[in-house]
Order: sequence, then C-alpha cells, then structure tokens
Amino acid sequence: MKQYKEIRKIHASALRQLCIDHDWYTAGDNEEYGHLLFDLAADIMEHSELDDDCTIESVAFEVARIANVFFEEV
Repeated sequence: MKQYKEIRKIHASALRQLCIDHDWYTAGDNEEYGHLLFDLAADIMEHSELDDDCTIESVAFEVARIANVFFEEV
C-alpha cells in the first residue's frame, strides 16, 4: 500500500492579506511579522487585538483555509 504525506504551503502575500482582512497582527513590528511565518496562529493571536470569543482554533482554521494543499508519495 502506498503512503502519502500532506504538504501545505501558504504564500506570504496571502497570509499578509488574511491578516489585513481580519485586522490581525496590528501590534507586531517587521521582525515579529517575519517570525509569524514559523508560528502562525499563536503568533497572530499574540500580536492582535481580538474579540473575547476569538479562539486559536478559529485563527488556525482561517490560516489553514488559505493554504495550498499538495499530496506527495513517501
């Protein structure tokens, strides 16, 4: 039986636009924004002024939604 792995890629411009669309990451500087690419949902929440009902799951869902998904045989 063949096995596959899932690969998700997010373009920096798509992530930037997602943050703009949701008014996220307004409290981060350029260096912190660069770090954002490595620790997405938690870092977005840390540098955003979010409503009390916003959860890490909802932020992670939005980030995952913009990802391009590929499957590769391992």
